[in-house]
Amino acid sequence: MSVRVRSAGRATGVRLRGRPPVAPGTGCALFSAMSPVAPVSDCWCVPFAVGRGRHRLWGTALFSHGGLGVNVLGGSVPHIGAVAVGIPRPSLARPGRRSATTSVLALVGHKDDELARSMATELACGLGMTVVVTAGVYLPRARASDIAAVLRNASDAAKAILAHATSTHRRRRRRR
Repeated sequence: MSVRVRSAGRATGVRLRGRPPVAPGTGCALFSAMSPVAPVSDCWCVPFAVGRGRHRLWGTALFSHGGLGVNVLGGSVPHIGAVAVGIPRPSLARPGRRSATTSVLALVGHKDDELARSMATELACGLGMTVVVTAGVYLPRARASDIAAVLRNASDAAKAILAHATSTHRRRRRRR
């Protein structure tokens, strides 16, 4: 299998040979174990893809110092439909546990808010850092089963991002 990495809708000419690595237990393909954004910075970008057919989601997770930005796209017309910001905090209902306050801005006429909210909340709770998720998935004539499949894929993508962050954190601690 050959995967062409695209940037801003244009092919970059970079090809990955073989199967892309998959995050354990998620089925989510991670196209790069760690792609540094700048050689000096402590930022890295992890492209991902999960699902098949019209329910397929793809995007990038950009880790920076103390924060994470995720761009999730899918469907026949990828776009920006909603933005969610998840901020971790101690749980009010379960002492000793972490929760998140998540704020969402949905563009007029877009229904991407639940996808953005669920990913931002899950990632902020799991990572303990501020997370911004931008989501845009367009499925014409989507049924309830289509929406459920997309939300499942979004959850799988979040789990893969969490797994990647955990394994990267472990590798960095071993080097010290």
